[in-house]
Amino acid sequence: MDFVYIGVFMCALAFALVVIYAAFVLKRAASTMESVSETLGEVEQKMNHITPELCKTIDETGRTVDDLQEKLAATDSLFATLDNLGISINEGSRYLNRQTEKASPFTSPKYRKRATDMIKWVDVAYKLYKKVR
Repeated sequence: MDFVYIGVFMCALAFALVVIYAAFVLKRAASTMESVSETLGEVEQKMNHITPELCKTIDETGRTVDDLQEKLAATDSLFATLDNLGISINEGSRYLNRQTEKASPFTSPKYRKRATDMIKWVDVAYKLYKKVR
């Protein structure tokens, strides 16, 4: 019977050690949870401060993008004009090439000089017209 009491005592002692260890672990867990709670409170306060500023930044970015889009839309006509100018120059070049191919290879330098001078004077007249207009 003494062995039974000793066995019960050993079990009680083991149970007490397990309870003490569990209490120690639970105390450390509670301490950790308090620390996490404080940290999350600080984070929440900082987020409450950052969130309005972030919203303002996003709104300002949206306005900047809208302004940039309007300015880029204003340049569309410029690029369309440049495209039309390029097409006109290309067509003029083709016309000049066709006229050059039609010209006789036996044309005298005198007539070529006259044609060149005429083109120069037409260019001068056009530039004067543009300035006067």
